[in-house]
Amino acid sequence: MDDMSRRSSRSLALLSCSLLAACGGGDRGESTGFTSIADADGETGDADADGPTTSNMSAGDGDGDNGDGDGDGDDGSTYFDLAPFPDSGNGGLECGCGNTEWSYVWIANSAEHTVSKINTRTLIEEGRYYTRADQSGNPSRTSVSIDARAVVVANRMGGVTKIWARQQDCVDKNNNGQIDTSTGPNDVRPFDQDECIAWHSFVPETTVQRPVAWTSGVLNHSSCEYENQKVWTSTGRDSPQGDGYCGPSGTWVHRLNGETGEVEDTIHIPENEVACGAWGGWGFGFYGGAVDPDNNMWLSTFGAGKLVRVDYETLDYTVFNGSSYGVTVDTMGRPWVGDSPRRFNAGTGNYDPAPNGTLPGAGGSGIAEDHQGRMWAATQNGVGWVDRDTLEVGDTVPLPIQGTYRGISVDVDGYVWAIRLGGTEAFKIDPDTYTYEMVGGLNGPYTYSDMTGGQLNNVNCYQPEG
Repeated sequence: MDDMSRRSSRSLALLSCSLLAACGGGDRGESTGFTSIADADGETGDADADGPTTSNMSAGDGDGDNGDGDGDGDDGSTYFDLAPFPDSGNGGLECGCGNTEWSYVWIANSAEHTVSKINTRTLIEEGRYYTRADQSGNPSRTSVSIDARAVVVANRMGGVTKIWARQQDCVDKNNNGQIDTSTGPNDVRPFDQDECIAWHSFVPETTVQRPVAWTSGVLNHSSCEYENQKVWTSTGRDSPQGDGYCGPSGTWVHRLNGETGEVEDTIHIPENEVACGAWGGWGFGFYGGAVDPDNNMWLSTFGAGKLVRVDYETLDYTVFNGSSYGVTVDTMGRPWVGDSPRRFNAGTGNYDPAPNGTLPGAGGSGIAEDHQGRMWAATQNGVGWVDRDTLEVGDTVPLPIQGTYRGISVDVDGYVWAIRLGGTEAFKIDPDTYTYEMVGGLNGPYTYSDMTGGQLNNVNCYQPEG
């Protein structure tokens, strides 16, 4: 399936699900064996210092089988009834879930304290932004709103920053009749001079802040816009190790106003329930976060061995045993943790047993669901997937540069994104053919989060009808 066909199919699903009885993934085709590489300035195949030169690349699943090729459409996709969307004042079909008009992946450049905005369709980096006024902060997790209008970026050293995706939403703060904002990786503006930076929110005494996730908000069917969008995040403090860590005083979960960044709600979780100081008085606190279909926040820990759900309505929290690095919630509302992907059963408080073992992990990984019900995570020197429902281990996709592909996400068109830890590149992988393209020019990229908005779209737009 080519880019245009995939986007058209996705758009039809998003705009017309109220008329459909079922939706599912497309056919798995054979690999063409050819992809292109774009560098960070958007040029393809040049030999300048901005990024890598052109190369032909292809990847198989390890056994040379990129699909059954029999044309019968039997690709293992899961089909289910979709709940209809209510009619809107604009005719119904133009309202609904998510966005397909534009698509960006937002990747934190931890090493230079910036975040890159990369067009997932053209592979051009269209903006790069500092995430704190002091040009520091060590950003990591990013989360894209359901309408793709904005991203929020969490800094390990504290503070969340909201950035608008398009100039239509940015504010002409200096009243010069234009929007002054970054145009690419070589145009990083001072924090207070980039007019697409909407707000920065810092909780006093914070020494560490990692998880961040948008809620969906409420769709206004008259305006076709989402309102009352919130941002979940978590902080720690009292670190004996300095900024980037926390001490044995517990953890705090916050809910912010998505328009202003104001902290509206705070929940303290004591140290004896979830240890922030997991290593003899210091630790990382909560590590990853994702929302479920009810906008409840799921938080993973690294070292503390706990998984936590915070209820959106009551702000009550539940602590479960077991966790591992990244966390996501699948279309069915079930939490998963990364590394070797595992599905958590909140009813039993245990991880569901896998029939044929687990996907070989890579020492820490993000995790994301594609449009065919497959959960993607990092493997050694590549990525692989596990079936969302059967838990059977599927294929692996080796990537050409060795390392740990820690950041994993799926964009609104269904492509898988893998970000190499400590590298300079991001890979866009076709989930049907396992071919890939590469974007270069990043600087110490790192993220465990919904950097494309695909997870938030999945849990809100593709819920099965009971």
